[in-house]
Amino acid sequence: MKKVLGMAILLSSQLAAADYSSSVDSDTCWDGLSNTGSPCMVVADTKWSTHTQGKFIVTYRNVCSQRIYARFCNERNSGSADCGASGILPGSTKGWSTYKANGRYSYNWVGVTKPSKDWVCSGKVSGWND
Repeated sequence: MKKVLGMAILLSSQLAAADYSSSVDSDTCWDGLSNTGSPCMVVADTKWSTHTQGKFIVTYRNVCSQRIYARFCNERNSGSADCGASGILPGSTKGWSTYKANGRYSYNWVGVTKPSKDWVCSGKVSGWND
């Protein structure tokens, strides 16, 4: 019984702290989570432009040691979305700005090792284009 319990604890700790190499698939897509299971993509900053009224800027950071592919949207005053997508290298940031914005934003990401597979990997993420 002690062996079974010990094995269960060992396996659950390995799953909770899965690393990049254990989650990457044949298309070079991976879960976009750090070794501790936290998101690789974080919001580093949000701000309104001090030079242009109504311009809203969101800066995202990749806090992991592998490349991610991100989709980000800022909402306009009209309610329509202004969206873009980009690869973000480890430790790097990407800003997205929108004119006539209302301050609401959303984002999604997936780990992608090869840039040529960005669209393949994003297609595997449920709700990517929502």
